[in-house]
Amino acid sequence: MTFAVPFAIACLGAISIFLVALSAAPSSNVLQSRIRKLERVDERAPAGHDLLINQIVSPQRKSTMRSRLNEAGWYEVTPSALALRGAGALGIGISVAVLLIFFLHNEVLGGIIGVLVALTGWRMPSIALSRAIKARKAMIGRDLPEFLDLLATTVQAGLSLNAAMIQSADATSGPLRAELDSALSEIRLGRSRQEALAAMSDRANESSLTMAVSAIVQAEKLGSDLADVLQELAKEARDRRWMRAEEKAAQLPIKMIIPMALFMIPSLYLMIFGPVIAEFVAGH
Repeated sequence: MTFAVPFAIACLGAISIFLVALSAAPSSNVLQSRIRKLERVDERAPAGHDLLINQIVSPQRKSTMRSRLNEAGWYEVTPSALALRGAGALGIGISVAVLLIFFLHNEVLGGIIGVLVALTGWRMPSIALSRAIKARKAMIGRDLPEFLDLLATTVQAGLSLNAAMIQSADATSGPLRAELDSALSEIRLGRSRQEALAAMSDRANESSLTMAVSAIVQAEKLGSDLADVLQELAKEARDRRWMRAEEKAAQLPIKMIIPMALFMIPSLYLMIFGPVIAEFVAGH
């Protein structure tokens, strides 16, 4: 019995690490696959673990996971790889849980802590994905007003929209630059500008970018002055960014309640009543 438990823990940990390492194998994104098809390069057959995951995960669940991966910019990660990461993290959590039960000599406490550790390990890939989505959308919303300003200026200077997008994308950085480069690559491959921009907004799924793309496409269809539309979009995006900053600033007092209750108030009470208690104890 004493030999079987460490052996089982070692096997479970090794399997979990193997699943996590397998999920980190590089895979091509949709744009790369389209480029290979246009260049008539044969596609590789799906890997064995992909076929297994395809049988377990429903198509609807895979579509949702693919959309979330696109929002996070994890184009090299497939839904199958994300599922493998979750399974591997769960296995590592279970291994830690069994170790805690074995060394704490308290099955109830070890079981409770072990279940929490296992559930945390299982949710870690999803938590990391959610944080990446939130951070990426914030970066896109932060860089969008400057990009629209530069785009409006270059259009007013007489450049076509495609040339203006190229010039403006070169002066942009971060996730917005990556999305613009992907859209421009699709345009160069023959996709219409409206479809490429719509696909970019679908991938990013950021409200300000979606609104800007819709306004640009609508202005082109109606023949409106694109430079004026872009300037209005930049102003609206900047106003929304300012409103989000004010909203976060208004939330700070509420978020500070817990740190104040845990750290500042006890320290304040200790400074006020500590000398009184020390004198009272010394006098008696």
